[in-house]
Amino acid sequence: MIINNSMFPAQFNYTSIADMRSELNRLQQQLATGDRAQTLSELGGDRVVDITLRARMSSIDAYQQNIDMVDIRVSMMSDMLARVDEIESEARSSAQQGSYEINGVNMTAAQYLSEARMSELIDVMNTDLNGRHLFGGNVTDQNPIADFDAIMNGKDGADGFRTVLNERRQADLGVGNMGRLTTGLVGSQISIAEDGTHPFGFKLSALSSDGTSATLTGPAGAPPSATIDFASQPSDNERIIVTLDMPDGRSVEMVMKGSAEPTSGSGEFQIGGTTAATAANFRAAMDAKIQELAQTELAAGSAFAAAENFFAGNGETTQRVDGPPFDTATSLIAATPADTVIWYQGQSATDPRRSVDARVDDATRVSYGVQANEKGPTRLIRSLAVFAAEGFSPSDPHSLQKYQSLNQAVTGRLAESHNSEQGSIEVIQMELGLVKTTNGRVKERQTQQDAMLKNMLTDIEAAPVEEVAMKILALQTRLQASYQTTSIIAKLSLVNYVQ
Repeated sequence: MIINNSMFPAQFNYTSIADMRSELNRLQQQLATGDRAQTLSELGGDRVVDITLRARMSSIDAYQQNIDMVDIRVSMMSDMLARVDEIESEARSSAQQGSYEINGVNMTAAQYLSEARMSELIDVMNTDLNGRHLFGGNVTDQNPIADFDAIMNGKDGADGFRTVLNERRQADLGVGNMGRLTTGLVGSQISIAEDGTHPFGFKLSALSSDGTSATLTGPAGAPPSATIDFASQPSDNERIIVTLDMPDGRSVEMVMKGSAEPTSGSGEFQIGGTTAATAANFRAAMDAKIQELAQTELAAGSAFAAAENFFAGNGETTQRVDGPPFDTATSLIAATPADTVIWYQGQSATDPRRSVDARVDDATRVSYGVQANEKGPTRLIRSLAVFAAEGFSPSDPHSLQKYQSLNQAVTGRLAESHNSEQGSIEVIQMELGLVKTTNGRVKERQTQQDAMLKNMLTDIEAAPVEEVAMKILALQTRLQASYQTTSIIAKLSLVNYVQ
């Protein structure tokens, strides 16, 4: 008789024990590492969710880096623009005070300050952060503004602002410093006309009188002209007013006042014995007044016109007078880098803010580009350059009036009424502030979302210590029982029961 000693229950126990040993090893590994699994495959159905959560967290991390980078740059630009705003305020205050004290080298304190402020403005706008220039739009690898000396005095054969200003002044003053006006006299009729159709010099705007002695005609025609015809003798102190527009957009009134006595003051004409004599006196006095205004008001207006030509703003082209000769010039031409220093060397975008942007969330981009040739900075550098280029000699009888006219122009250009205009320093600061606000809100939202995702990921990947410990204890009890049972079975033999 054959006795089969195979022990089917024992074999099963051996397999179960091996499985429990593997499970115990896995639980011990979870207890040591704190992780539920060492590979994605061990997570089972949760692995897809795990991958999705980690991908989103990785995106948030990249966005947070972008936000931090933008915040650093915007903070730097905001600090620099705050200083530019202070320079503008200082220049405006100096112009409003209008102190006129010429020192031994024929320069006013305002001129010294303008040079210093302009140099600082250029340095501020050329600021770089880790080699990245901040005020040239998306052109970040070079200074957006040329250096002070090159701008004012030229470089490598290219003319600077002083040369362009001098040429523009010649074109505006014209032959004989008449502001590109001509006068004529026929009997009792005086004519005044522009010397051609061009952008230079005085432009006839209006003609008026507070008396009835003269017949006034015009301005009209192309080029415009006007006539003053003394039909009768004017009364003492009767005034005839010619309004003239200047190249910088301002206007000046040329007031001519009749006098029964011999005259010595500017803008006065003596009433003669006949209307023809009165007309001759009027013309001579008007010619002298035109020349005076040309060297004062027009000279100041010409300086700012030259600044607008040279310091081209966003979307504009640098221009200069088409000459020589300059005193009879009739047009402007586009400047080139070969003949003129181009002051701004950065990008000129239609929307400067959009010239530089960054994605800070799936559907959110922030735009924070700034260009030094926007309205506010350009207006400021023009005003500073005019004063820096001008000279005020104590021997020049027109210096004071020219200086006052320059101050008036600066006060108007740097007035706080421009603060709300697009491209002003204040508007740029506000728009950068909105970028920081947007960044802050997005960062706060992402921080909260990241914390939530980490909690979800912990629920999937982390192995709770208490739960694992309880499983180990339970498994240990089962394993001990299995070992005991297996040991008893292993000692059994059929021989022990055969009689």
